Amino acid sequence: MKLIADAGSTKTDWRLVNNEGIMVGAFESGGLNPIVFNDETLKLNLAASGELFDFVDNVSEVHLYGAGSDEPKAHKRLQKILEDVFEKARVNIYDDLLAAARATAGKEPGLVAILGTGSNSGYYDGEKIIKTIGHFGYVLMDDASGNWFGRQLIRDYYFERMPQRLRRIFKKNFNLDEDHIKRNIYQSKQPNAFLASYSIFMHENYDERYVKKLLHAGFEKFLTGEMHAYEQWKTELPLHFVGSIAYFYQKELKEAMENTGWKTGKIIRKPLDHLVEFHV
Repeated sequence: MKLIADAGSTKTDWRLVNNEGIMVGAFESGGLNPIVFNDETLKLNLAASGELFDFVDNVSEVHLYGAGSDEPKAHKRLQKILEDVFEKARVNIYDDLLAAARATAGKEPGLVAILGTGSNSGYYDGEKIIKTIGHFGYVLMDDASGNWFGRQLIRDYYFERMPQRLRRIFKKNFNLDEDHIKRNIYQSKQPNAFLASYSIFMHENYDERYVKKLLHAGFEKFLTGEMHAYEQWKTELPLHFVGSIAYFYQKELKEAMENTGWKTGKIIRKPLDHLVEFHV
């Protein structure tokens, strides 16, 4: 049997596939980001899915895609933890950008981007990611991500660029206390997730002109900024997207792509079920 997993910092989703390629189990455990968690926490988070351990002796392959696994030392730590549990299996760990590429482009070349809590991008040759700009997080990058939009909303509120009626709604629905915001940005372990939590405001007020304008500005910033690094493939290859921001606001994303000359590829919310298809 094969186990395919999509691991984040908050949770990990697992799919168990039998030798005939049929999915026979779906499980959930805690987050398995080796950058965020130490070994003990990783083990506890893995153990959170007790039912998964009923199949340990039957698993011959583990394919885990996850944030934080592209850092060599972190990769090695997580590899050992999984090998200790799945003693009879061949364990493979890949980063989340390859997950996005395989889930959308399959075995064909393409450009791929993640627009979720954070953002990332790369050129995929049909087998591996052969170019990426690197990922430096919410301080330097993450344009058009959930945390980028959350940051813009907070800024627009305090700079009074947000329409007055929406400012009242924003203040009513979200904690805008200065100490609360500063503490969660500068002292918490996941400031990007904190900022991204404010981006739900766009979904709640999707029909507002201000929201539409903000979405277009964010997507065009990403497409003309970060994606400039892949200009040489712009007219040749489709640009695929994975992530909740790309998926829920794909109308505005497609409009921005048309405005900036990119070829629209697949846009999906989560890669896991598509990865199951890739591995069977």
